[in-house]
Amino acid sequence: MNSILAHPWFLHFAVPLLTVVLGIYIKFVTRNDIHTPFVKEDMAFGLNVAITSMILFITGSVNIAHTATTTVDAVIRLKLEEKLMAVPWLLLGLVLGIWGVSTLVRKIGWKDESELNLFWGIVVPDIFGVVVLVLVVNWIG
Repeated sequence: MNSILAHPWFLHFAVPLLTVVLGIYIKFVTRNDIHTPFVKEDMAFGLNVAITSMILFITGSVNIAHTATTTVDAVIRLKLEEKLMAVPWLLLGLVLGIWGVSTLVRKIGWKDESELNLFWGIVVPDIFGVVVLVLVVNWIG
């Protein structure tokens, strides 16, 4: 089991795939049974994944900061402190990215009052969410 979890393909492929599948599944199973069982809006998981990635980034950064303050090895501490210098800028980038994509969805992502536009409302935010998730998982890993 450890060899599967430690393999780079698990981090780069399985984690994003499982996250996406679980997000779609949760949207599907929490819908009221009297409504349509599956709609294309269930595929709109991107912003949720991006927000989860931001929380993961913050948690990972706190863990890195804790390790940097408790490690005895000066070389490792220096590398971790250098990595921590980028945290405020990366966090700002995440916030601005999520804000920008959510504004994009609000302005041009809706076909009508209750239906998302396939490209601007679903595909673009989903690609953004998966890219952010992969980058964050790689950064904290």
